[in-house]
Amino acid sequence: MKSPGDSKYMEAFELGQEESDDVFFKEAWLIYFWRRAKVHGVEEDIAEERLQFWISRSGQTPTSHDAVDVERGLIELRKLGIEQQLWEASRKEVEQASSAHIGNDVAETDSP
Repeated sequence: MKSPGDSKYMEAFELGQEESDDVFFKEAWLIYFWRRAKVHGVEEDIAEERLQFWISRSGQTPTSHDAVDVERGLIELRKLGIEQQLWEASRKEVEQASSAHIGNDVAETDSP
């Protein structure tokens, strides 16, 4: 049983312009990170679901509930280490591309 003070039972209220802009920015940030996670195969089991969730919510006039949800979404990113995982995936891609480029340069200089 939920208590009357539970946020799900509290009435949502509209946000001011600055607060709305903050929620829009954070939603866009969440979409960006989850899209990158999906592309790089990070947290594959949830990336698509989270991406679709944030896309479906973007563009709507945000309420106080949305402000809470984006904060929770950002906390989830931190707890899962999405940024770090994406950084590592990007670094691996750069290293692989660099190795391939060096290999091509060596092959070209070895050619008669």
